[in-house]
Amino acid sequence: MISAIHVNSTAPFAKRNTGAAYRQEDFEILYMALSALMWRKKNGPIKLYTDKTGYDYYDSLGLLDLWDAGVDTSAIAGISDTINQEIFWAAAKIFALRNETTPVAIIDTDMIVWEDLAPELEEWPFAVFHREELYEFIYLPGHLLKKRADYQFDPEWDWTAAACNMAFAYFSDSGFKKYYIDCAIDFMTGNSEYPKEMVSQMVFAEQRIAAMCAEKMKIPIYHLLNDPFQLDNSRFSHLWGAKDVARNDLRQRNVLRTALLRKLEEHFPSYHAKLKDIAHNPDVS
Repeated sequence: MISAIHVNSTAPFAKRNTGAAYRQEDFEILYMALSALMWRKKNGPIKLYTDKTGYDYYDSLGLLDLWDAGVDTSAIAGISDTINQEIFWAAAKIFALRNETTPVAIIDTDMIVWEDLAPELEEWPFAVFHREELYEFIYLPGHLLKKRADYQFDPEWDWTAAACNMAFAYFSDSGFKKYYIDCAIDFMTGNSEYPKEMVSQMVFAEQRIAAMCAEKMKIPIYHLLNDPFQLDNSRFSHLWGAKDVARNDLRQRNVLRTALLRKLEEHFPSYHAKLKDIAHNPDVS
């Protein structure tokens, strides 16, 4: 059995949508629900870290019971204003992880794990979804990254280490987890200059630092997939870029919604009726 966490900070939404009421697309809610329920069925308990806005939103939809290990609203509520959550849109994941003891898995809300991972992970100190090539338009060289005036990269970091896709990550070594989190928070703190795009800063803080910290500490990294596009993958579903397709294409949105509802009906019939109503609620989608 492996305990896991979901994380959703509404702060990035608030920064992008000044004054708007928080909302998620219906297919995002269905995906998140299936992610939580399937983890519970196959792996172990799961907890949600969110803020008061997120708590109230899920409460209004009657979904707080998705997370059988409870909902924590304190750990990410105290993220300092010195960390810009528009630039560092996944910063809350780092702070939620800091609040957890090892072993623990952190799963993106758009990631579904269909099988029991405990036998595969039990002997590993650190595991991730897959490794990533260092494409320079995503993983910028150090001299192009934004950073506060007094920040210094660790001179022992190996900049050739392939980045870690952290849509799923498992930590069983508490010392490594602390070092990684401390390094990520240090990079994000006071680092308020906007990049030309909104990807490079966050993926460095979350995904590339993880790889370099592991290399420095000689922590072996296990990856669940050899290739994110491998055709023989039946164990994981990761929505990721398909979210934008579904938002912009009504036909694809309907296909995705229907597929998710069918999976919910197949595996979790007691949740299906509630979630089906949410999917057809115009106030949600």
